[in-house]
Amino acid sequence: MTLDFDGYGNIGEAFAERVAAHPGRTALVIVRGSALEDHESLTFAELARRAGVRAAGFAARLAPGERVIIALPTSAEFVEVYLACLFAGLVAVPVPAPDGAAGTGSTRAAERIAGVVGDCAPRLAVTTGGDRERLVAWLRDRGLGHVPVEEVGEAAPGEPAGMPHASARDTLAVLQYSSGSTGTPNGVMLGHGDILADMAAFHAGSGAGPGDAFGIWLPLHHDMGLFGQLTAGLLLGAPVALMPPADFVRRPVDWLRMIERHAATITAAPNFAYELCTRLIPDEHLDGLDLSRLRIVFNGSEPIHVPTVAAFTKRFARTGLRPEAMVAAYGLAEATVFVSGTPLGVPPTVLVADPDRLESAEHPALVATTRGDGKEIIGVGTPPDVFEVRIVDPRTRRRLPDGAIGEIWLRGAAIGRGYWGRTELSASVFAARLAGDDGGPASSGWLRTGDLGALVNGELFVTGRLREMMIVHGRNVFPQDVEQAARDGRPELAGLVGAAFGVSAPDERIVLVHEVAPATPAGELPAVATAVSRRLTAAMGVPVRNVLLVRRGTVHRTTSGKIRRGEMRARFLAGEIDALHAELEPDVQRLIG
Repeated sequence: MTLDFDGYGNIGEAFAERVAAHPGRTALVIVRGSALEDHESLTFAELARRAGVRAAGFAARLAPGERVIIALPTSAEFVEVYLACLFAGLVAVPVPAPDGAAGTGSTRAAERIAGVVGDCAPRLAVTTGGDRERLVAWLRDRGLGHVPVEEVGEAAPGEPAGMPHASARDTLAVLQYSSGSTGTPNGVMLGHGDILADMAAFHAGSGAGPGDAFGIWLPLHHDMGLFGQLTAGLLLGAPVALMPPADFVRRPVDWLRMIERHAATITAAPNFAYELCTRLIPDEHLDGLDLSRLRIVFNGSEPIHVPTVAAFTKRFARTGLRPEAMVAAYGLAEATVFVSGTPLGVPPTVLVADPDRLESAEHPALVATTRGDGKEIIGVGTPPDVFEVRIVDPRTRRRLPDGAIGEIWLRGAAIGRGYWGRTELSASVFAARLAGDDGGPASSGWLRTGDLGALVNGELFVTGRLREMMIVHGRNVFPQDVEQAARDGRPELAGLVGAAFGVSAPDERIVLVHEVAPATPAGELPAVATAVSRRLTAAMGVPVRNVLLVRRGTVHRTTSGKIRRGEMRARFLAGEIDALHAELEPDVQRLIG
């Protein structure tokens, strides 16, 4: 079934048509607890009623265009408030729920929420009754006590009087704050038309429609969860089953059981989730598990590790999971979320790249090799017609030929309109010009993604992040390669998290901060660090002599699992990392403040 998202004036119209077509169909299922018995479900008609009632309440006291902070956990209330904002012409601003901020993560969560509130000047913040006092205190302590914080409560009974505000396609709908893996989060401004265009791209790229069903655990304040799964399901007319992220982390098998229980055909997660499932789910939990209905298993949001994909599909083949169901995907908040995914029905393309050409600092390229030391890089498909894509030399801004590695630039209807309150940054990121473009009336700007990649026979391959790449002794070194090689070489690091980054001392040096298994004896840490350093130096072809072994939980990640390498670098230079053991070169040691 083909759906025409170009024909809708706003998201409310698209959703209303799905409600009219399938009023009694289940739209939403909230799954809680490992038994999967405790769940709440809403039909399309009931979800529309609740969201409409809330929208009418918002419209009676808030003006169109005002921002509403949604500080709610995975719940029906989150979805209702999100839709209500869109129905009422308000701007939805999802943030992490305070209930996920207990213990060591509370300060980071408080700072992130307060940073978003301070940035976008909301008229209202909505949270749970149990979290209201905590959120009020956080904001008051940071000089933001003027922002009203209210308990979400239940939607009032009765029918709404109709859509309270007829938004246009260019009306601002959502401020999607980026995950901040390489810097301070910025609020991407997404209009109704941007989101609808990305839903058209998702529909074209996946063939998803009303006959599908989604099953996810991803955070709803993150673009992959909010747009790539929840919004896609609702606007396609497909049921969406939601599980709180903490439940997945606690028991990964419950995600797979939820998929089976609610007959999901589409799911998505970052690469680390598939590694977690492969490593932590015992064989006895696979007995009787049926994943044969899954036709699309998106892997995205962070670098995709080819051995992880192979291990996951092989391990879960006994559950009926087909290898061709795994879809390597690429997207980013600045483009709403979805940009491309590998073709359906065939396993993703894996290119074994020549490491010398890949790591050349002057002319990096993605060229296949038959040598045994090639690096496996997975393709992420060809972007649908909604997007134009170019590979560009970031220094000269000239378009590069097929196979050459450069910055990925995008143009299309699903691209956001810039960062909230950051005019100069928005102009440089969202309105970039290729060399030779005179900026005339027929031309339009490009989105600089900050991602490195290449086009090979029309397919996009992503190789890393521009700001995170290190150039050491004339070679391009990507941090994810350093981190993965460290884990592959030592059992004490397996399944844990590391952050590799470069520092100038004065030439570029690589530093690796990696968590180590708690059971590792203190007396063995020096030998582990030395072994890691030697292995990395051999594997990378450049010196890696700075290794810090740290406790589990020390390496900070975003809510989607991306490693905050920039933050870890800043903490390292400030002397804020409490290492269990550190091996540092003298020149690097002198950098620490």
